[in-house]
Amino acid sequence: MFAALWIGCATKAPPPPPPPPEGGGELSVEGPLAQRLSTWPADLVIFYAGETKGSVETCGCPKRPRGSLPRLQAYLKASRAENPSVPDLLLHGGYLFEDAMGLDGELRADVPVLNDWMHRGIEALDVDAVNIAYVDLPAWQALESRPAWGVSANVTGPAERVPAEGRLVQAGDLQVGITGITGPGMTFVETPDFQVADPVEHGVAALRSLHEQGADVLVLMAYNAPAAAKSIAAQVPELDVVIDTAMHREFYEPFVEGHAVWVRSHYQTMRLGELRLRLDGQHVVAHLDRKIDLDPELPDDDALLDLVVASRKAIGQAQEALFGP
Repeated sequence: MFAALWIGCATKAPPPPPPPPEGGGELSVEGPLAQRLSTWPADLVIFYAGETKGSVETCGCPKRPRGSLPRLQAYLKASRAENPSVPDLLLHGGYLFEDAMGLDGELRADVPVLNDWMHRGIEALDVDAVNIAYVDLPAWQALESRPAWGVSANVTGPAERVPAEGRLVQAGDLQVGITGITGPGMTFVETPDFQVADPVEHGVAALRSLHEQGADVLVLMAYNAPAAAKSIAAQVPELDVVIDTAMHREFYEPFVEGHAVWVRSHYQTMRLGELRLRLDGQHVVAHLDRKIDLDPELPDDDALLDLVVASRKAIGQAQEALFGP
């Protein structure tokens, strides 16, 4: 009898995986702010940006300049007011800071000023997590203290200076586990205290650790590492969302990799990503991925606009000293 019971247990099939979530994409490129907001039913909204490269302002394009932290903040506030009971997160997929090198082999003289204002701006936005990519390391190395929002599964270095492997963020009743990976690369400025380790090995370990700590939702941000992110998604069935940051300039429909919804951030955050998730327990069952043009039709948030105006004077002085009037 015991043998029969043992055989019965040994041959019991594992439960089937959940069906892939239903959903699609939506592009919002015109109309006043009120017309661009969504109330599509969601249990969690993830706003996501990427590749701001030390600039708190627009892309500087001569025709219809897009982007900027004041417009981003204005959209966030309006969306939150329209969806007061829906928890949300703000994430940045990497290349937050500028890393341009001067003729002396160090960061160009105006770059620390640019990065200081970006640091102030991202703090004012109250960002939940930033994926620290290899291009961010010169600015990260220069920070006086390690911000809690900086994460990286595969940037290694001194314990007191390295970004956190991941972080748990409370969003309403949900515990969201967030980590990031960066592909390998070289910055113009050396950062010998930090190394970029294997993104797959370290990404899998970080996500499993966050899951064991009780994360209800798992998010992976990947900077220039799509192949590594796909490998991680295959190995971590609990992964819910992948945010792919790699100079994407077009509108792409989201897709599912493993069990994870895969979305792409827009270069220089000229479009803000808004991923609306519907959950059944700990599984994403439906999603809507939106891209909102941060164009001149959108208003500026007053507090962030004041920060931008103040930054112009400081940056202008630094650049005048460097390049001349």
